[in-house]
Amino acid sequence: MPSLTSAVIPYWTQRLAHRIDQKIDALAAAEPGLLERLAAQARQRALRSLGLEELQTELDALVAQKHQWQQRQRQAQRAMLAVVRRQPRQAVTHVADQAMQAEIRQAIQQRQASHEEELFAADARGQHILRLRGERDNLQEAVWLASSPAGLRQLWAKVLEVLQEEPTVLQRQALALADEGADA
Repeated sequence: MPSLTSAVIPYWTQRLAHRIDQKIDALAAAEPGLLERLAAQARQRALRSLGLEELQTELDALVAQKHQWQQRQRQAQRAMLAVVRRQPRQAVTHVADQAMQAEIRQAIQQRQASHEEELFAADARGQHILRLRGERDNLQEAVWLASSPAGLRQLWAKVLEVLQEEPTVLQRQALALADEGADA
């Protein structure tokens, strides 16, 4: 098998990733709302497992009250012909608020990702999507393996063995293609 040049590998990696993304989109389209449903369930599990469920409910109620308050405030301002413009809060308080919110948001997102993976693993289509995402995440390695010399492929296989990891389906196929090319 001829080696791919370093200029061609990113192109093929992008093209193959695009094909995988298309398949993920098709699987998601076959069951409308699957991704959104699993993401919402994962968020609920993340909130519950972090002990934030009741606090999030309270925060949601406060956000709704804040929205109503903001609407009333805008109406009052229009009534006063918006003579006085509201100035933003001091930057220091914004930074402190944003930093706190960012930390909470990050914790929820990390936990949600973990729960989302659990939910995908429990769903047949979700399992297929997880496998495809894994292939996409490891696609560049598969492309490199398909175009690498035998010594590098052997070293890669030994590293996986030491790490007690299995190659992905595409990586196994890349190794098989490369072995076929070596036999020819």
